[in-house]
Amino acid sequence: MPTDVLAPLGGLTETARDGRSFTVVATHGSCDDGPTVKVLETSGGVVLSASTTNSEDGPCTSELRGEKVSVKLDRPLGERIVLDAFTGRPVPYGEWPVTARSRN
Repeated sequence: MPTDVLAPLGGLTETARDGRSFTVVATHGSCDDGPTVKVLETSGGVVLSASTTNSEDGPCTSELRGEKVSVKLDRPLGERIVLDAFTGRPVPYGEWPVTARSRN
């Protein structure tokens, strides 16, 4: 079951040719079953809300992992902006973690 806590997205890595799906890197910790990404589509944008599933209580490392997650849309992405609900900003394009070198 997802937690109530939003998690940051690491980046948008690829878009399907038909624009109806894409892959993002969602982050999670070492004491959960991985990330889940919910989608809210509007005419001008796509808002992604990432969280983790089955987080365990108790001692855990503070390691942050990135995992590729496929996101399916009701209609093609087109010119709509993809926003991260955690940051309120556009999801960066590229592999995670984003570094100065990977932005070039």
